[in-house]
Amino acid sequence: MPLLNTAHKEIIVFSDPTYPEWYEPATLAPLLPEQVRFVAANALQDALQDSCALFISFHGPYFPKDVWPALLAFLERGGNMAVFGGMPFTRPVRADGTIEAEQQAYTRQLYLGPFFALQPSETGLQLSAACTAAFLSPDQLRLESPEAGRYWSFYPKLTQVSDQQVDLGSAGPIDTTLTPLLYLDEVASKRGDSHFATLASLLDQQSGRFSGGRWLLSPWKPVHVQDWLTLGSAIKKFIVLAGQGATSLQVRSLEACYRPGETATCIVSARSNQAHSLTITVRSPHGDRLQTWRTELAASPYLQEARFTLPEPHQEAGLYKIEACFENEQGLTWRENSGFWSWDASLVEACSDLGLEAGRDYFYQRGVPFPLYGTTYMDSNIQRKFLSLPDPARWDHDFAQMKAAGVNVIRTGIWTAWRTMMPDRGRINESALRALDAFVMTACAHEIQVIFTFFSFYPPLFEGVNPWLDPRSLQGQQDFVALIARRYAGVQLISWDLINEPSFGAPAAIFSQRPLPNYDRFELSAFQTWLAERYTLEELQLRWRQTPADFSTWEQVSLPQAEDYGTDVRITDTRNMLKVMDYTFFSQDMFARWAELLYATIRAAGSTTLIGVGQDEARSRISPQFYAPSVDYGTTHPWWNYDEMLCDMLLDKHIARPNLIQEIGVMLVRDVDMLPMRSEEECAALLERKLIMGLIARGAGLIQWLWHINAYMTSDNENSIGLVRPDGSAKPELTVFYEVGRLMRELSGQIIEPEKVPATWVIIPYSQWFLRPDLAIEATQQAIRVLGYDLDTIPQMVGEQQLAALLEQDQQPQTIILPGVQHFDPRAWQALLIMVERGATLLVSGVLGHDQHNLISATGLDELDNQEQPTPRPVARYEQLHGLDGQDYQFSYPRDKMALIKKAHNSIREYTRGQGRIVWSGLPLEQSQSTDSIRAIYQQILGIISQSQQQDSPYVIARQTLRNGTLTLIVSEHSHPIQLELTGGIQISIAPGRAGAILTHNDGTTSSYGGIQINM
Repeated sequence: MPLLNTAHKEIIVFSDPTYPEWYEPATLAPLLPEQVRFVAANALQDALQDSCALFISFHGPYFPKDVWPALLAFLERGGNMAVFGGMPFTRPVRADGTIEAEQQAYTRQLYLGPFFALQPSETGLQLSAACTAAFLSPDQLRLESPEAGRYWSFYPKLTQVSDQQVDLGSAGPIDTTLTPLLYLDEVASKRGDSHFATLASLLDQQSGRFSGGRWLLSPWKPVHVQDWLTLGSAIKKFIVLAGQGATSLQVRSLEACYRPGETATCIVSARSNQAHSLTITVRSPHGDRLQTWRTELAASPYLQEARFTLPEPHQEAGLYKIEACFENEQGLTWRENSGFWSWDASLVEACSDLGLEAGRDYFYQRGVPFPLYGTTYMDSNIQRKFLSLPDPARWDHDFAQMKAAGVNVIRTGIWTAWRTMMPDRGRINESALRALDAFVMTACAHEIQVIFTFFSFYPPLFEGVNPWLDPRSLQGQQDFVALIARRYAGVQLISWDLINEPSFGAPAAIFSQRPLPNYDRFELSAFQTWLAERYTLEELQLRWRQTPADFSTWEQVSLPQAEDYGTDVRITDTRNMLKVMDYTFFSQDMFARWAELLYATIRAAGSTTLIGVGQDEARSRISPQFYAPSVDYGTTHPWWNYDEMLCDMLLDKHIARPNLIQEIGVMLVRDVDMLPMRSEEECAALLERKLIMGLIARGAGLIQWLWHINAYMTSDNENSIGLVRPDGSAKPELTVFYEVGRLMRELSGQIIEPEKVPATWVIIPYSQWFLRPDLAIEATQQAIRVLGYDLDTIPQMVGEQQLAALLEQDQQPQTIILPGVQHFDPRAWQALLIMVERGATLLVSGVLGHDQHNLISATGLDELDNQEQPTPRPVARYEQLHGLDGQDYQFSYPRDKMALIKKAHNSIREYTRGQGRIVWSGLPLEQSQSTDSIRAIYQQILGIISQSQQQDSPYVIARQTLRNGTLTLIVSEHSHPIQLELTGGIQISIAPGRAGAILTHNDGTTSSYGGIQINM
C-alpha cells in the first residue's frame, strides 16, 4: 500500500539497539511501508534535517535528547510522525546512554498536555474501531495476549491562542483536530458504553506552530510484539494515514435547524494532499434514505467546498442524519456524520408539563421534588463554539450517553464572543439561533432540562464603560437576553442562568478576593448615591475616620484605592479599610439590582421558567445571600476549597431558595516538576466526595463540570477538567459519575422536603468578612466543621444582613451561633435579640457592641450597656476561658492572629432575655485552632450530642428521611479505611478518601453506593 508520493522524501524509522524497547527491523517489517530507512540515534538528526517525510518510532517514550531541537524543527516544518509503544517523548536518553526521569517538558512543547498511566480493571478487554475509521474491519481487531499491556492517557491542547483576547473564557482556533482510531474497551464496564483507553489517534495540525503535519500517537505498550503483528494490517494503514499530512474532511448542514417548508443544504469541505471520492447520504428521522450524491474531491492545499441541496422541502419534523464517506487514493475509507433538525412543535408541546418550579430546598416537577443530576455540556468536540459550529447528530449521540448515566439536566450557554452573536444591538446572528433551536430540540427529544447561561464573569460591555451600571451596556445586555428568552418562551425544558461566576467592579480584576472598582463615572456616581441613601456627610466622615478636608460635598467622595484593600498586619501605612467594606456592600446591592433588571427583562419577553445565577466560591466578592430575592434559586461552584466543601456549599444556601451545586469538578494541581499532583484515580475520589457532600449540604441537585474535556482553550486547567478525554476515552471520574447517577435515580420519587428548616443557624458575619476577610472565613469554617463533622449537625447558614427580613417568617431557630465576632451590624443584632426573646438560644463569641465601622453600639443588654466595659484587647498566643460549669478551657491563637483578633474577656457569661438566652464567650472561640475545646463548649451549651463521639472527626455523616426509607450520606477525608456502625447496627467500610451512601428501605433491605461497602 503506497504512501502519498514521497519523491525526494524518505520514511525514517528510528531504531537503535542500544535503546530500550528495540526490535529487529525484520520483526517490524510487516508493520511498515515497503521503502523505509532505519536510522540509529547518532544519525537521526541528519536524517530529520535532510529529506524526512515521515518519522516513525517504536521506542515509545525513549528518544535522543540531543536530537530534540532537530525533531522539534522537523515538526515545525509540518513534518509527519508516528510513534508507538508508550507516551512519546517522555524519557529523554542522553548521548552516554543515561535515561532521564519521566517528564512532561517535551510533550508540553508539543501541546500534548498532562499524561497518566491507566489502570484497567480485572474484567476482560477488547478492541473497537472509532466510527470514523471505516477502513478497519472487526475481524482485524483482536489481541494475541490475554493482558493487553500498558496504556497511557493524555490531555492535548488543541489550540495555541485565544481568539477573543478580552474574554477570559475564550476558546481558540481549531489549530489541531484529534481523531481517535482504535479503542480498548472493558467488557464489563461501569461507565456505560464509554471507552477505557485510546490505543491510536491522529492529530492533524491544521494551523499554528506545527501546521501541515499529521501525528499518529499510540500510547500503548503491548505485552508482546506479537500483539502489534496481529494488528499489522491496521497499523500499516495507520502509518499510511500519518504520511499523508494534515487532512480536513468535514460535512455539515447549512443550518442546524430548519423550519417547516424550508429546504436543507448539506456542505462538504476538504483540505487534503489526497484526492477523495465522496458519497453523501441524507436520512429521514426514521432512517429512510432520502437522497444520495457522489462526487470527486481533488487533492488541494486549499480549502474546497461542495454544496448539495435536497430536491424538495422536507415534510417530516425531527432529526435528519447526514452520512459522508470519503475514500482516498489508497482505498482507505473515512466516515464523517452530521445532521440537522426540522423544528418539531409537537415535541415541544409534549414537554410542556416538564417545567421546573422552585421550592424552599428542592426543585419540583409535576408537583413532586425533582432532584437535578447533570453536567455542563456544549459539544464533545468543539466545545464553546457549539453555536457557531453545530452538529446536532453529535449532540443526539452525547445526550443519549448522558441520559444513560442518569443525567436529567445539562448546563450550557455562552462563555465568550457575545459580540459575534449580536454584531449590532438588537440583532442576533440567525444561524447561531438556528443552532440553539437544534440544541433545544435535542434536549426535548431526550427530556433533559437545559440551564442556559447568558454571560460569564462580567456581562459584555457592548461599547459601554461599565458592564453593570452604564446604560449603554445594560441596554445591549437586555436586548441580547430578550431576543433569546422570547424565542424559547414556549419551551418549558429551558431555564436561565443570568451569568456564570460574576465579579463586580473592574472587568480586568475579576476573581479578586473583594471587588475592585472600575473607576468610571457611572460607578462613582452610583457609589456616592448609595452612600447618601444611608448616611449624612458627617456620619460618613465619622465612619471612614475622615475630616471635612477630605470631603465636604458628595462630589468629593471617592472610591477606594488599591492600597485600601491591604489587610496584612505587616502593612503599617494608613489606609481606608472602612471604605473598602462599604464598597463591598455597595457591590452586593448593585449586582442584585442588575439581576432584578435582567430578571424583569426575561419575564417581559414572555418566559416563565426559572432564573438563577451561576455563583462560584465568591464569598465576599458576590454572595447569593444578598441577591437571592432577585432570582429563583442559588448555586455553588465548589472548586478549590477541598477541606471546607461543606461550609462553602452551605454558605450559599439561602433559607428560602433551593441551592444547586454545580460546576463540580477537579482542578489541575501540579507538583514542583509540573507533573500532576493527583492521579486520575485520586481525582475521581475527590469528585465523589464533592458530589456526595453536595447532597449533605442540602443541595437541590448536582451538576458536574464538564462532560468532555475542553481541549480548545489555552488554559492547562480547562484542558484537564472533565469526565471524557478529548480522544473519547473515559476518565475514572466517569465511573464515579455513573455510580452517583445510580443513587440519584434511586432517589427519584423518594425525596421529601422537610417541613422545617434546620433548627440550628450559623450567622455569616459579613460585616467583618467585607472589612477584613480573615476575621470571618476561619471562624465560619470552624463553626461548620465542628457542627457537621464532630456533632452530626448540618445547620442553616444565614447572612448577617438578612436576619431582619427573617423575623417575618414562621419558622424561627432554636439555636443560633454567631462565630468569632469582632464587628456586627446593630440592626442584625436587634433581630437576633428578638429571636432570643421568642425562645432561641444564642451562642456568641468574641467582641460585642462594635458595629461594622468599629463604632460603639448598644447591645440591648442592660448588664453590658449600663456598666463600663473594658476595651477589647488582642488575644494572646494561649488563652484560658472560664466556662459556665467552672471548668477552664485552653485556646491557642498562633501566627498573625495575635495582631488581628481581639477578645472582650476570658469567661462565658449567660443572659436571659424573654423566653430565650444569650451565652457569650468573651474569647472568639472559632478563630482559635482549639477544635476540641470548641466542640466541648458547643456540646455543653447547645445540648448537641455527637453520635461519633470523636474529636476532629475525619468524616461527616448526614441522614435524611425518604418516603420509603432513610438515606445515609458519608464523606471520608481519611487516608485509611474506616469501619463504622450506623444506626440500626449496620456495619460498613469506607475506602480511603471516598464517599458514598447507604439506602435503608422500610422493609429492612439496604443498598450501598460509591466508596461504601456494607459488611455482612
